[in-house]
Amino acid sequence: MKLLCITFLLLSGGFASAQPFLGENQAIKLIDEALKRKDLKWLPFPMPYDVERSSQGKDARFLSALVDHGLLVRKKETKMVTVEENGATRRKVQVGWIYDYPGAEGEVNTDEGFYYGYGRLKTVMEISTPYQIGQFFYVEAYIQWYVDDQQEWIHDAAFDGARTLRRSRESYEKPFEKRVYLQYDGDSWAYWDGKPGIL
Repeated sequence: MKLLCITFLLLSGGFASAQPFLGENQAIKLIDEALKRKDLKWLPFPMPYDVERSSQGKDARFLSALVDHGLLVRKKETKMVTVEENGATRRKVQVGWIYDYPGAEGEVNTDEGFYYGYGRLKTVMEISTPYQIGQFFYVEAYIQWYVDDQQEWIHDAAFDGARTLRRSRESYEKPFEKRVYLQYDGDSWAYWDGKPGIL
């Protein structure tokens, strides 16, 4: 009788945690679909953002190019500021630009950032066999991916100094790499936007 109980427990335990199957083609499809669903946005600075009109710095170049491509608007601003020169403080007039999203004036929930494309799977370099943590099974994949639907504005030379955009432009030839996860919930496999075992 004792042997029968042990056998039953072993069989029922094995049945409860039977490893689900995940084909490579299915994994590829799930990962690619998940990457395509996520818009990629570049957020160099929070808006509104003000810059001195005389500035020739990187921020000023980025902002001016974003205006040229219709992604930002700017308005002139003149204000009095206190500056310190040679150990003395004095007031002077500062002329600048205030940059903001088009139509954002008075809006609190303006969508932040500039859409520049979405991800696509290029290669699955490694993929694990399914493993169980708690009540769920997971698969871990190490992938190469690139940016598709690249917006024309990111190819402007003004953004050569923006590493994210520069890397995105060349990502088909020099793809990004990262780890992603798939989770089996008892019915089906799905992309898991997190780490295994963390709900």
